[in-house]
Amino acid sequence: MNKTIVVTGCDTNHDLLAAELLASLQADAARAYDIGFIRVGAVSLPDRIAAMADHSVEIGGVTLIKPGEGFQLAHEAIKARLPECFPGYDTYVWLDADTWVQNPIGLAHIIETASLADISIHSQSDPNYFTCVAPDDYTLSVYTVMFGDEDRLEFGRYPMVNSGVFGARARSPLWDAWKTALWEARQRLAGREVKFFSDQIPLHRLIYSGAITMHPLRAVNNWLVLHSLPRLDWGSRQLTAPSFPYEPINILHLIGASKWQTYPLDGQQISLRYNAFKALFR
Repeated sequence: MNKTIVVTGCDTNHDLLAAELLASLQADAARAYDIGFIRVGAVSLPDRIAAMADHSVEIGGVTLIKPGEGFQLAHEAIKARLPECFPGYDTYVWLDADTWVQNPIGLAHIIETASLADISIHSQSDPNYFTCVAPDDYTLSVYTVMFGDEDRLEFGRYPMVNSGVFGARARSPLWDAWKTALWEARQRLAGREVKFFSDQIPLHRLIYSGAITMHPLRAVNNWLVLHSLPRLDWGSRQLTAPSFPYEPINILHLIGASKWQTYPLDGQQISLRYNAFKALFR
């Protein structure tokens, strides 16, 4: 039997979002996976959040990065260390704290496809993302900061992968390769005036350089709200893709400002946070 753990984590700044993600996982009546939580930073995990996870770990000794230098989880290579934090599992699924699960079948898809390549992950491409500029200026600038112009020119045109949702086997070469890439980037950026820590860009480089293999997740299993606004289906009480055949979205990802915004759906201004969305139908 495949023993699986679904992991999220954050510092204290994202506790409210993380609690809503955990609530969406606990709503899965047929749950056959454990839930793990990684706390980063000096503030301990609140009991109310710890109680929603089966296992939790706290990462001490964190070197805090300055605002504008990227992401703390990337600086500490947290996502690349899941088997170290929660040993004994066959498959690991990561969900960023600003995601929530609408349909558990999305998790089943990730778990299944994790056995088909070194990592199962969504490339930020979909017919519904047709208004997005790709590669965007942000991606190109981070590539330049982390790896220089040569690598930006070689790899920057490939669709970005989104490290907010992914799955991988315990025996995958992903973990060592990704962790090494992140530590090397951290050493390379040390002492530089301009630096930016991203785990996504080094992962993208590993994939498109051929160092690890990837099975692409479909957009409904990591729906990037800022790339395409979902459609609200009152009949099914679900968010769906906005184009025919209006597939249900399984995992919603509130990247960037979408965490806090409301959106005009079916004549109403609606928040796409888990608790707010569920409250529409109470």
